[in-house]
Amino acid sequence: MADWDLLSFLGVFCFFACTAGPWLLSLVATLIYQPRKRKVLLERESATSFVSGDALSTLSKPMGNREVREFRMMMASVVMSPSWVQMWIGGIISLFGGEINVFTKVVDWARREAKQRLREQVSEAGFDEVINLRLETSMLTKTGGGKDRTSGVEILAYGTAIKY
Repeated sequence: MADWDLLSFLGVFCFFACTAGPWLLSLVATLIYQPRKRKVLLERESATSFVSGDALSTLSKPMGNREVREFRMMMASVVMSPSWVQMWIGGIISLFGGEINVFTKVVDWARREAKQRLREQVSEAGFDEVINLRLETSMLTKTGGGKDRTSGVEILAYGTAIKY
């Protein structure tokens, strides 16, 4: 009888682990992990903010008449993916049309992270600012059952780092 109870328990455990378990893990990631990571990003952004403004610029030439002593192409990237819960919510919202806020938040987070990584890289290398900043976006997809499904987005931030 004890063997039968153990098998029943294992069966229920496996069923739960394979069905509800990943969804609960995704919910925890969406509600706890992601907000913590966003908070850390905000702290990093605040720590690297400059008195004269952001060190990243889309201008093709440096401002002012200062002499540029050194320059180098620098880049940083990040790959982010929505959680299963976010994909499910986004799928429901897409039935009705309009902006899908859960996806907007993921892409915004990825953009901010890529730019912050570039800021930190430039600062560690001893450069003063980045000009001609560009952002590239690549969709990562997986094919299954004849359907392409977006599984993530890569954001590449690059520009010319300059030292005065």
